[in-house]
Amino acid sequence: MAVQIAVLSSGSRGNATLVQGDGPAILIDAGLMPKDLGAKLTLVGSHWGRVGCVLLTHTHGDHVNRHSLRCLADRDIPIYCHDAHRVNLARFESYEQMAARGLVRSFEDGVPFLTPSGARVEPLRVPHGAEPTFGFRIELKSQRSKRPVNLGYVADLGHWSERLADSLAEVDVLGLEFNHDVELQRHSGRAPALIYRNLGDQGHLSNDQGSGLLRAVLARSQRVSPQHVILLHLSDQCNRSSLAKQLAEQTAKECGRKLKVHVSLQRTVTPVLDIRSIRRRPSKTSVATKGTGFFWERAEMLIAEPAGL
Repeated sequence: MAVQIAVLSSGSRGNATLVQGDGPAILIDAGLMPKDLGAKLTLVGSHWGRVGCVLLTHTHGDHVNRHSLRCLADRDIPIYCHDAHRVNLARFESYEQMAARGLVRSFEDGVPFLTPSGARVEPLRVPHGAEPTFGFRIELKSQRSKRPVNLGYVADLGHWSERLADSLAEVDVLGLEFNHDVELQRHSGRAPALIYRNLGDQGHLSNDQGSGLLRAVLARSQRVSPQHVILLHLSDQCNRSSLAKQLAEQTAKECGRKLKVHVSLQRTVTPVLDIRSIRRRPSKTSVATKGTGFFWERAEMLIAEPAGL
């Protein structure tokens, strides 16, 4: 099968992204109730039985749901996390059971590891509050891909660094946080402490900051350039999809790159990215389209919410 990527939900009320190559699928975060997560897996043609592991970015409630953790335990699905995450995970009744059975597995910043499906994962530490928080660079193989497909995924970060941009260079699909518009955040009427946190270096990336990171990644991507960019964790109150998308598209245009920009939302599932083969050498002004291997499957169905979600 081809490598497939779908953001099932993204935002302050729950996050989960499905990544499928050869073998069992990967979930990045499991921040939804099991019923909701199962329904969204069904929408993209998958199910719990195909999930091989979960990669945990951090333990905030919108990224790991205690009931879904129980579901992982019942299905013998391992969760990969940083050692510092174990303290908060231990609050959940299913944690001890999972830990005793070897289902809680540790990773370290910048040290690659292999998932049960053979995907190579490099954890990338990002600034977001007191708890260590991570993005990931994931390399997946597929029988239909001429070479491994690389996904860069970073959400929930207050600022970005040159090191992070280096780590995300030359991926095929890039997921970046575009959380808020600064002026909408400042005039949102939220509590001053919340506004201060979100605008701070340990909060969330603004549209302008996300655009800056995108620009830095594109500048570093000389052999292979991202062909799809997914905007993550948009604020319902302090952002507009049109603002974020327009800025990302303008950034790509200014960099002379041709790519698709997709906006992930809380209640709708993004169309499945079905990636079969990408071999691109970006030029200064454009990226050739001959031989591209992108296919969109079930896009219309995925726009609609299933009953009960």
